[in-house]
Amino acid sequence: MSQASRPNEWLPGTYLARLTPEARTALLGLGGRRVVRAGEPLTRQGDRCADVFLLKSNTSGTAVCAKVTRLVRNGAEALLAIRVVGDVIGEGAALRADTTRSATVTACSDVVVQVVEQRRFLRYLDETPQAWHALCALISDRLEWANRRRLDFAAYDVRVRLARVLLELVESHGVAGPHGIELGVDVSQEELGRLIGAKPDAVGGALRTFRNAGLVTSRYRGVRVCDLTALHAVADRD
Repeated sequence: MSQASRPNEWLPGTYLARLTPEARTALLGLGGRRVVRAGEPLTRQGDRCADVFLLKSNTSGTAVCAKVTRLVRNGAEALLAIRVVGDVIGEGAALRADTTRSATVTACSDVVVQVVEQRRFLRYLDETPQAWHALCALISDRLEWANRRRLDFAAYDVRVRLARVLLELVESHGVAGPHGIELGVDVSQEELGRLIGAKPDAVGGALRTFRNAGLVTSRYRGVRVCDLTALHAVADRD
């Protein structure tokens, strides 16, 4: 389990964690440091900007740093992903000729970011093959995650979809404690619903079922997993 309470450690699976020490030092030497306040967007959907952001630390003591959202045509907001300490944001716009932002990324707590201009980031990739390989692997993992969500929407009910997302959050960012495993991220019922394509009432019903069975406990904007084996059984993962 990742120790989300240690802001100087890059969480497993993030871009900075995938880099060699030399490549990471070189990247962190580019650009300038900026503090982004809770609720402030790092990027806005539709903006024409190609700067890259590296999430370096936060001040809340939890793993979650930013949430990736997108407005769809009917005006609804979809929560696409969660980004944490060590993640890179904006790499898609930096790599594309069309630099329009595809999503809004909003800080969930006060965060420290490294801002790297597009041209400097691309030059860094050209000069650092290992960083290119790490970025390709990261993009592939993110695509696989998105594909799993789409398959889950079509094939499974809310309980299974919720169990699967909770397990993925635990495996990526979870912090073991005396009473179970904290998700390591602060997410509301509504936000969990956006991640799995379900209404808050349906998520609330599934969480009640999990609580009654002793699988989880919940608090405001947080869930603790108490029975990992039972949650795996509900998730029915291959």
